[in-house]
Amino acid sequence: MKKIRNISNDKDLIQLLTISLEHEWAVSFEYLFHAYSMPKGKYLYQDPVLMTQTDVRAQTIQIAIDEMYHSQQFALVLHGLGVSPSFKTDEVIRFPRTVDNLRRDKSTEDAVTDLYQSARFPEGHHPQIQNMLLNIAGDEVRHGRQFQAMIETMIGRGEAEDRIIQPDPAAEAKDEVRLLHDLSRLENDIVHRYLFFVFLFSDHQDLGLRLFKNSIDHMRHWDKNSGLLIKLGSLIRIENAERRPDGSERSINPMPDIYPDADRRTALDTLAAAEDTLIGLYEAAVASAPTAEVRDQLNFHLSQNREHRLTQEWLLANALRIKGLK
Repeated sequence: MKKIRNISNDKDLIQLLTISLEHEWAVSFEYLFHAYSMPKGKYLYQDPVLMTQTDVRAQTIQIAIDEMYHSQQFALVLHGLGVSPSFKTDEVIRFPRTVDNLRRDKSTEDAVTDLYQSARFPEGHHPQIQNMLLNIAGDEVRHGRQFQAMIETMIGRGEAEDRIIQPDPAAEAKDEVRLLHDLSRLENDIVHRYLFFVFLFSDHQDLGLRLFKNSIDHMRHWDKNSGLLIKLGSLIRIENAERRPDGSERSINPMPDIYPDADRRTALDTLAAAEDTLIGLYEAAVASAPTAEVRDQLNFHLSQNREHRLTQEWLLANALRIKGLK
């Protein structure tokens, strides 16, 4: 991660915010990859902030959600500066051992805390952005303390050699598992399509917030599908990952990163088509669900996607009624 220490002009500021955004995008997914590579409820630790026994997996997921909100903050500020937000990410890595993933999480928190806290602005230059950076740095300090407590607890309990969940080859060959992997990949894609248009139309409070609500729903679907894959004997995949000799999986492109600018009609049409594709896949996945628990979870996602599809129809119809709306 490149460090921008001195912010002497708007070019430096945009570079700092873009580096920050690309980092936050990466960790918002990397932490989920790490969380859903370990069993639920197996690793407990005493959280130094929450002051209670906490599940490592559950807290790692919560930290990932925090990072997604940081991404939104940086992207909205960049849009306000007249810059199209980047959807590129830093490299995403998953190691064979759980504790190594937590160590990476801790090191990335330390690095980004230093990035945000060390930026120096001329007096009176963008005070609100300075304040935002320090506030986000406060979150990262908390995350770092939590990851450190997780690591120390695992080592203290002799769990340092514990490996991540290994997929069952027989499960990977099943149609219901292949469908769920396809759904997870498309949920990841549509989260970012929605977010791109959230930023593009952030000046329109009503449209931006409606699209943001749907992006969060799809983020939750991606999250829950990752848990379902574990129950079916599989493991969430990192898109475009290369397996290294040390057993790690690394990807510099774990999610879509290029979206074309669009007017309101094109944006809403694009989102409606993406929802249609997901609805069709969910209907097939529900029909082949191996258990009632899996079927009920997929049905819930399907029902929300049908709501999103109806919302897109109304948004488009209403936009077409008003002359001059862009």
